Amino acid sequence: MSQQLPRMLQISPRYYGPVVPKNQPTVGTLPDSRLPAGTQRPLLLTELEIPMGDKTFKLKNRASVPPMCMYSSVDGFPTPFHIAHHGQFALHGIGSALVEATAVEPQGRISPQDMGIWKDEHIAAHASLVETVKAIGPGMYFGIQLAHAGRKASTPAPWNTATSKLPYVEEKDGGWPHDVRGPMDQPYADGHAAPHALTIDQIHQIEEAFVKAAERSYAAGYDFVEVHSAHGYLLASFNSPLSNKRTDEYGGNFENRTRLLLNIVRRIRNKFPSKGLWVRINGTDAVEHTNEESWTIESTKRIAVQLEDAGVDVLDHSAGGTVRYNRFEHVPGYQLPYASAVKSLGLKRMKVSTVGVLHVGTASEPERIGSLAEKILQDNEADIISVGRGTLNDPKWLSTACTNLVGKAPVGALQYDYAILSIDRYKYPKENEGKGYVSDIIPGPSTD
Repeated sequence: MSQQLPRMLQISPRYYGPVVPKNQPTVGTLPDSRLPAGTQRPLLLTELEIPMGDKTFKLKNRASVPPMCMYSSVDGFPTPFHIAHHGQFALHGIGSALVEATAVEPQGRISPQDMGIWKDEHIAAHASLVETVKAIGPGMYFGIQLAHAGRKASTPAPWNTATSKLPYVEEKDGGWPHDVRGPMDQPYADGHAAPHALTIDQIHQIEEAFVKAAERSYAAGYDFVEVHSAHGYLLASFNSPLSNKRTDEYGGNFENRTRLLLNIVRRIRNKFPSKGLWVRINGTDAVEHTNEESWTIESTKRIAVQLEDAGVDVLDHSAGGTVRYNRFEHVPGYQLPYASAVKSLGLKRMKVSTVGVLHVGTASEPERIGSLAEKILQDNEADIISVGRGTLNDPKWLSTACTNLVGKAPVGALQYDYAILSIDRYKYPKENEGKGYVSDIIPGPSTD
């Protein structure tokens, strides 16, 4: 099966003919003609120019779908599931989206079902995914997160934990518990597979694996790559003194602990000066309730300056995951302080993305979905709003938010819009008489 799957996926969208009607306006935009008179355009639906190496790119809106692991790959290859998964975001006009954590080597997968880009054979399948999704949603900025799970590798997929009584996947089930890798031989938590402390040569090999993975990603057509340095995975575990107590050039002080991340970023930027390069960083390890030395918001501010100097285009903030006893209060915007702190530095070129229960309303308007995202942008606490689980629950979240903010939806796919716009006509026939809805000319979908 795994040998046949890549060939099944090597189908160009050109096989299907034109995907988007010729008269289709850009999905996910809000033309002036749709803005009610006297209404200010929301920043969420305003273009944003971001750096792309020595070039720039203009996002059609400021809503993004962050990388979310789907645990649905075979031997690292994308499957038809991923086309449907990302296609829904493109179809509903999201401005930018990232493919989930994609392993740069087989041992770097979180689970056996993780996506990968550690070999050239993966390129064609990724290219098919990219080309198809971008054909569905022209103008969407599409990237991929490059990752190595480190000491959190060979674990069961979250929806598959019932089949195993262990916190790791055994060899008989496709795991590699005896080949897990990390800065030290300290496991993530009790019962987890004990990692092997990486040698200097192995660290260099992983650095090279990230660079090669970036090369394959760009060859597949991705607009940008995001280096995953959060959630306690390999690069984050090197950064944090909680999980890195090495005494060589990759441990000890801040400079040594962040050496691997910065080396990877600099090499990718130097080799690909005109490609998009993002980094996901831990805003904090979230163990401020202990007396342990850890990665904190001050660490994030310090690395942010260095990452901007290294040529990173967007710093994407998340937090936690380095140790199991991290502590968060999961309220709307709970991770915003990390992005806000970096924005306050007055960076020259690097943009800031934030995540963390941002799909809801503000405290004063909890039912007004979209108002929190807009407030964050208006307050200049971030440049890009990442909505993950909120878009899984409602793929048309951007449309819902825009409607709540200005009373009108952004441009949608014509194949949907002609039918959806007719709903108001059926609800309020007198108020909408003569307004020229498409449904006045083309009947809606048959309900026979």
